[in-house]
Amino acid sequence: MPEAKPRRVVGAPIWGIFLLFLGVVFLLQTLDVLPWGLWGTLWRFWPVLIIIVGLGILLRRYNVWLVSLIIAVALGACLGIAVWQYGLSSPGGTIATSCSHSLDGIERARVEADFTAANISISSLASSSPNLVEVKGGNMKVDFHQQGSEGRLYLSTGKADSNGINYEAKLTRNIPLVIDVMSTVGNLELDLSNLEIAELRLDIDAGNCEVTMPSSAGTTEVEIEADAANIEVTIPAEVAARIQADTDFCVFSMNENRFHKQGDYYISDAFDTAPNRIYLEIDCDVGRLRVK
Repeated sequence: MPEAKPRRVVGAPIWGIFLLFLGVVFLLQTLDVLPWGLWGTLWRFWPVLIIIVGLGILLRRYNVWLVSLIIAVALGACLGIAVWQYGLSSPGGTIATSCSHSLDGIERARVEADFTAANISISSLASSSPNLVEVKGGNMKVDFHQQGSEGRLYLSTGKADSNGINYEAKLTRNIPLVIDVMSTVGNLELDLSNLEIAELRLDIDAGNCEVTMPSSAGTTEVEIEADAANIEVTIPAEVAARIQADTDFCVFSMNENRFHKQGDYYISDAFDTAPNRIYLEIDCDVGRLRVK
């Protein structure tokens, strides 16, 4: 009598479903249906991934389509709860020519900005200002959310009607900030000298960017990625820096009187003991880079 073949167990395509979920979220954010700042809330649901893997193992002998549906519903529920917690009042946030948000109850903040074909100025508010941010100029989308003592601010310009418009955003100098800016085909001027910046990330495509680093923020980590851009970085005289620059087809100028070449880095004197210092990584392809 022939032996019965063992039944083949086919598990649910967990990672395929998860990648599909990520793709949908990224697509909705690209279309401005969901804010990019939502990731700050969504990442808190990472334990659900462990639960999903466990479900896939426990239910692998059941109908694969039923298990896949359960996993998809679980991920969709996480997204829905994250959107609810984020406190969205509308898909695109508030659109305004000028607005402000109070600093009341906020001890730290994350600022994410996406600018296209516009002239942008970012600087500091007066130390006496009670606001986290004040925005002026054009029609800027502003999406703000507070969770506990942390504020999350998302700024963006319209992709079709921002060409040549001047925008101004002023941020508080009274709490630590994490700033992430994407700018495409625009002019960006950042005077961060009076701000308390813990982390700064700039992604510049086909534009101009002038940035003055914080002067008294303690330790600041900075990452700049630029393609076909003109970048000028000013580091205040009282601030030490360790700079790593990766340049391809780029006109590169470094103030080597202040920042001495040591291996892969340009480093200030007494960098390790300086009270205010910057860790700066720059990746510039095709363009001009000047550090002074």
